[in-house]
Amino acid sequence: MFDHDAAYKSMFSIPRAVEDLLREFIDEEWVEKLDFSTLEQINGSFVTDRWRRKMTDTVWKVRLADQELYICLLVEFQSTIDSTMALRVASYVTQLYLDLCKDPKRQLLTESGKLPPVLPIVLYNGAPRWSAPLELDELIEAGPGKLPDFRPHMRYMLLDQGAFQEQDLHGLENVVADIFRLENADNPEAGRRVIRGLKRYLAAPEHEGLRQVLKDWITRVLIPSKFPQLDWPAAQLDEISDLQGVEAMMTNKMDLWAEEFVKKGEARGEARGEAKMLRSLLQHRYGQLPDWVENRLACATSEQLDGWAKQVFSASSVEEVFSH
Repeated sequence: MFDHDAAYKSMFSIPRAVEDLLREFIDEEWVEKLDFSTLEQINGSFVTDRWRRKMTDTVWKVRLADQELYICLLVEFQSTIDSTMALRVASYVTQLYLDLCKDPKRQLLTESGKLPPVLPIVLYNGAPRWSAPLELDELIEAGPGKLPDFRPHMRYMLLDQGAFQEQDLHGLENVVADIFRLENADNPEAGRRVIRGLKRYLAAPEHEGLRQVLKDWITRVLIPSKFPQLDWPAAQLDEISDLQGVEAMMTNKMDLWAEEFVKKGEARGEARGEAKMLRSLLQHRYGQLPDWVENRLACATSEQLDGWAKQVFSASSVEEVFSH
């Protein structure tokens, strides 16, 4: 099953997406010293079974000046905020270090004889804005005397994608920025504009894998959940081969949707006119109308209004009109 979990894991298993994330969303001078040609994904997962349903992970290694840096990207899929995330991240990073120590083939230590640096990034896509502590020691009671000195310290970097507004992403021609734009899009047209941009700057042959992963995510996860009004037919999923096909189908669906919207609007307009005429007849025949009659008229279809109108001159009361 290609769900949100699998989609994000696939997208961030491609170097271009990881590079775009680090270049534009990590505001640190050392990012300029990263050699992105050395990006290498590390096999395996370090998320424990207990938390696997709530998050997925990808781990990358990249050269930073004269040492290696490990990037742990943890994607959080919960709709509610986990106040213990700092503890989960600490457990994750510890498992990574233990795994590195088990492999005698790895050049584990830095020139100074220490473990390599790790950057844990939590990418959160839930609706409420993130409010949990970013630092592990904030979860631990300080205690008296020198006990606070013995609390473990570890911090993670948070990317709360719902907190990014368009002004924050303005001018960024960036895969991660466009993923955020699509997740935050409030209508199909906004989504189509983002897809058009992705199609343009990912046109080179070397981006084929990323284009395919984005296409699968957009068609199988994003559009069905975010834009159900487009009535995306599951049977046509396999017929769409690329982002160009996604844009074309969205255009076609939006045109059909717009036509249907206009037709419904015209029908509502006719019904409102009929309701106005029926209201005048009812008031002339029965006097002041009760609220429940006004409510029935406001929600009625043309067929219902026509049926009630036929009863006006034969019914002895307004209640009898609406009893048929």
